[in-house]
Amino acid sequence: MNTRGQGRLFQRVRSSYWWISYYAHGKEEREVARHVRTGLKLEATEKNRHEAERWLKRRLGELAAEQHGGRAFIGPQQERVTINELLDSLERDYKLRDKWNPKAASHLKPLRDYFGTWRAVEVTSDAVGKYIENLRVEEYSNASINRRTQLLGQAFKVAMRNKQISSAPFIPRLSEIGNERQGFFETADFEAVAAHLPDYLQDLARFGFLTGWRKGSIKSLRWSDVGDDVIYLRAENSKGRKAETMPLEGELAAIIERRRAAQTIEDKDGNQRFAEFVFHSDGQPIGNFRKAWATACCAAGVGKRVCPQCGGDVNEERYCPTCSTRWAAKELKYVGRIFHDFRRTASRNMIVAAVPQAVAMKITGHRTDSMFRRYAIVNEEQKREALAKTQQHLAASAGRKVVSMGSK
Repeated sequence: MNTRGQGRLFQRVRSSYWWISYYAHGKEEREVARHVRTGLKLEATEKNRHEAERWLKRRLGELAAEQHGGRAFIGPQQERVTINELLDSLERDYKLRDKWNPKAASHLKPLRDYFGTWRAVEVTSDAVGKYIENLRVEEYSNASINRRTQLLGQAFKVAMRNKQISSAPFIPRLSEIGNERQGFFETADFEAVAAHLPDYLQDLARFGFLTGWRKGSIKSLRWSDVGDDVIYLRAENSKGRKAETMPLEGELAAIIERRRAAQTIEDKDGNQRFAEFVFHSDGQPIGNFRKAWATACCAAGVGKRVCPQCGGDVNEERYCPTCSTRWAAKELKYVGRIFHDFRRTASRNMIVAAVPQAVAMKITGHRTDSMFRRYAIVNEEQKREALAKTQQHLAASAGRKVVSMGSK
């Protein structure tokens, strides 16, 4: 008989071990009895009976402690759950909510490599802290570390929701102050980069420069998304998972007209076909263009190739004097302007043009005031103008006659 408060010890048919049974959260749990100190399974002998009873008492004690505010009870099934299983559940959750993307997959891989075979109960706050320390030794930025540990925390959260586990470790979030990128494009800089881009990327870059849309959203645009005088961005192609619209005004209309002219592709045999995407490469969707982008920025003087080891400058022969190493061209690291700088650029340009912030946010797709202000970078010339206006105001104020309150 299994009394809810006491549990029982028994032998299972065709098993050579002692078994225990007890109730946890209204459900009967059965597991092999183990040695309290070593964790080894106990053979069903009279000699091991006392040790098996100790294991049962330990389980009942854990349940009683939980009821009085102690650590959450972890049953035998939860003890066997691995981090790989938690990450599998997180991946399924992301896919169900249409949030799965290559970037999430790239962050999950190192988590699987490090923690994958660990049991979830073994991943304590101290273990996470050591993992963070290791990444810092490898010179990962706080932002990069946060992207990984954030996914680990979400995996525990999903597992608790799915009743796979009953508790999760504390996972700290590192400060990212000072990590904000400050890059933006002056018009002359942009025109210089555009001139060095391949033809199929020039209109795409110009669209990003004017609107501040993310490159993934721009690359996703199909002709079925283009109306007479507006473009519709589907919710699934928006980071915020919300549909957006963009009126075709001025230069944007001219861009779309050029793309219409480039919609028809003729092969070597003279056969014609139509491109499905607004921005395409010979009719195919535009993929990763980091190499072409870096080459154009370097040619325009707003980017450069540096030593991948120390980040220092290399000479024309790709030799780094600091590391005493000559690198292959493909091994050099690119630093400089990035496509995402167009979001900062568009935000700032609209503010300078006195566009109301609410309207500007609708165009760029920013959801919060704080994020928009973070992108709306003020340059030195704007600061200079602000100081000049302030000094003019002070000079004018000093010339005014001050009348005492007590004068008649």
